[in-house]
Amino acid sequence: MSQSTNNNNQDLFKILVAVAWIDGEVQPEERKFLEKIAAQKNLESTVEIQDLLNSHQATSTAEVYELLKEYLGSNPSSDDYHDLLSAVSSLIYSDNDIATEEASLLTEMQNLDPTNSENASVFDKLISKIQQLYQAGLSSV
Repeated sequence: MSQSTNNNNQDLFKILVAVAWIDGEVQPEERKFLEKIAAQKNLESTVEIQDLLNSHQATSTAEVYELLKEYLGSNPSSDDYHDLLSAVSSLIYSDNDIATEEASLLTEMQNLDPTNSENASVFDKLISKIQQLYQAGLSSV
């Protein structure tokens, strides 16, 4: 496994742990899911991963959303987005109990969908506005 793939797997695992803690506690089913993912990604022997599994730390929806944005980057592929959404959804649904914070996170994740042109072009709209302001500033000089 390449170092890049391993780092990507670790980043994904960190996100999943944060999502598991979003409602303030990790359910037994969520812990089993996390352990299964760690084994599938060959991460179970990593000290950092073991520390994440054994830590007790609540996470806010905003913190998780920031981790998701960092993981996907500024121009995610549709496949990367859907793989991440699938992993997060699988974890959230693993205990058959969707907390308000988890539902909110899934709703927020829709904003990261690169196929959603309205939301995917937010950065383009921002750049366009900055360009308009810059042009207006040049014209007034």
